[in-house]
Amino acid sequence: MNYLILPLITLSIIVNDNQIDLNRLYPNQIIDIKHQQEWQMNLYQKRIEQFKKDPIGNNKIVFLGNSITEGGGDWNKKFNVHNIVNRGISGDITEGILARLDEITFYKPKAVFLLIGINDIFDAEIPNREKITPLYVSNNIIKIANQIINHSPSTEIFIQTILPVNHEIYIENNGFFPEHNIPLSEQINQINSMIINQADVQQYKVIDLHSLFINEDGLLNKLYTTDGVHLNNNGYDVWVNYIHSYIQELQMTQEN
Repeated sequence: MNYLILPLITLSIIVNDNQIDLNRLYPNQIIDIKHQQEWQMNLYQKRIEQFKKDPIGNNKIVFLGNSITEGGGDWNKKFNVHNIVNRGISGDITEGILARLDEITFYKPKAVFLLIGINDIFDAEIPNREKITPLYVSNNIIKIANQIINHSPSTEIFIQTILPVNHEIYIENNGFFPEHNIPLSEQINQINSMIINQADVQQYKVIDLHSLFINEDGLLNKLYTTDGVHLNNNGYDVWVNYIHSYIQELQMTQEN
């Protein structure tokens, strides 16, 4: 595997008269993340270097996830606020999120909106793919929530269900669709069901985006997608409108 070597950025702040090395909040350049492919690793490392240059800061709302979150761009403009931080990384997987939680728990944001899991199960070329079951992915998603809660108890956690995909549109755009022993839509449904069923005994809230974006055939609605997986502007508008009340409530809480 070829590692992408990027210049080391030295960061530090003073907290309670102690100098804190901020580099320790981020995965290093040679971290080995389970099930991560080389193309994912390269995107991951580049994005982490961007995060180092623009740390989360205090009293923020973090949008945490993969390319679907990153593709939202400046979420502040979408909600007309000033305290949302985009922590999406294209290609990211649950293990990648688990490896980069230190920055989040250090800054103790007001809330985290998590959307992750599709890249864990989408690609047939994932290393040790047979070990990545819906139970494995759902457990990792819950582990992400619990780690944040354990280190930042005041942070509200919103787990958003994995979006449906549309294999027909994906094939039109790419000429193929990855083969799966268990249909991808079934795996997504299983993960989402486990996340929802565990919500009553866990300390996170569920926002069911999956039901919002699915059509009558059980596929991602073509009105909302660019390629059968990612969202277009209409899709982002639907997402923003659906969770707008959560963001408003968090803004009111902050003002009080």
